[in-house]
Amino acid sequence: MWAPSKDGTLSRIASKTPIPLSGLMLGLSSTGNMVPEYRWFFGFFAFSILAVLLVKVAYDWGTIRDDLKNPAVTGIACTFPMAVAVLSTYIRPYQFDAALAMWVLAMLIHIALMVYFTGIAILRFDIKKCLPCYFIVYVGFSVNAFIAPVYGHTEFGQALFWFGLGSFLALFPPLLYRVLVVKGLQEPMVPTVVIFASPASVVLYGYLRAYGTSGAEWMVWLLLAFSLVFWIGSLTLIPRVLRMKFYPSYSSLTFPLVITGIATNATCLYFRDLGNDMPALQYLAWASIALAVMFVLYVLVRYVHHFIFKGRVRTGLRDAVPGP
Repeated sequence: MWAPSKDGTLSRIASKTPIPLSGLMLGLSSTGNMVPEYRWFFGFFAFSILAVLLVKVAYDWGTIRDDLKNPAVTGIACTFPMAVAVLSTYIRPYQFDAALAMWVLAMLIHIALMVYFTGIAILRFDIKKCLPCYFIVYVGFSVNAFIAPVYGHTEFGQALFWFGLGSFLALFPPLLYRVLVVKGLQEPMVPTVVIFASPASVVLYGYLRAYGTSGAEWMVWLLLAFSLVFWIGSLTLIPRVLRMKFYPSYSSLTFPLVITGIATNATCLYFRDLGNDMPALQYLAWASIALAVMFVLYVLVRYVHHFIFKGRVRTGLRDAVPGP
């Protein structure tokens, strides 16, 4: 039976690759959809990261298996199937069947991680161990709400929207309490607080994609308000994060900002289709898109610098959050 060699270039690459790199892959792939003129650029790096992560799965599975015993790592690992689902849309115009299979596989992986995470974190609930990455596991699955229509499964997308909304409402109170009242996040986990900017935006964009102009206007306004409030709140945290040393959890600065830009711009288009031009909201959407692109590129450069020029990047996650 074939077994990966523990020596050699691929093995060294695998050992140096941190699991949170999948968060950057998600940010890059989503940015390509946000600014389609440069989709080839962001897609190139996203697919390159996918290749590197697949090498890690093949050559360093033992480490992955041990790391996944920690809820913090498992939560962030869910960005991997999310990114694969988004990347399937890159392939769809050229090979529909392969893209569809890729999307379905991504959802199955996410469901498996979700079930596993529920067993090690939710059923052993401890408010002191709650982390913003819990949003990724459950609300993150509803990214498929805006991918489903691409494959002609709009009703499935609508069901995923409601799953995402329910997950958001269930997780929001304990996670906000954890961050604002319990506090005590270790430094490697501080960047993950920016994840608070993503759930409402994911649900908002999922709603717009699944329901279009037939959706309730009050729902759009409500979700937009949540989205922008947490986006602004997350922006106030970023200066503190930038003063810290680099951690792979910096990838948390990418997708939350990107999905907010995508959702805000989609909201502008929604109101325009209803005959309501909103210049102020459009300017805000453009600003959020520009900011998202800037931070995605910044995190990419930081990853390249630490990953290639400084050798192995420690995640810090296992030390910051003891496993169950």
